[in-house]
Amino acid sequence: MPIQYEYIADLKCLYAVGSGKVQRQDFLDYHHKITISEPPPSLLVLSDYRELDSSALTASDIEEIRASALSKTQNRYARVREAIVVSEGLTYGLSRMYAGVFHSDKYEVNILTDINEAKAWLGLAPEDLPQAI
Repeated sequence: MPIQYEYIADLKCLYAVGSGKVQRQDFLDYHHKITISEPPPSLLVLSDYRELDSSALTASDIEEIRASALSKTQNRYARVREAIVVSEGLTYGLSRMYAGVFHSDKYEVNILTDINEAKAWLGLAPEDLPQAI
């Protein structure tokens, strides 16, 4: 699976890492498989997609992926903050589209190219998350 994830309960953070070519269904499967047994009121999400190839995704795929993420968190969390770390190029543009396609007062998204800036934006220290899953 192109997207691996781990929930770190002490940090209230879902840490996801993507690599290789990704399809719409990979994101939908990832959202479906996420289980957090004791959801905190506020959830942090660090999505590291610097090694992800998103060239197979379309604009309608991005809309469906965003809708899936919103539905997965709706009524479970008072607030979600997701930092998406990407390389420059297509994935950056698609991630910006993802952040803006649907507005949510409860689900804030920031697109960054530096993992430490993403951690800082989430309020995490540089050493808080593992280097790999």
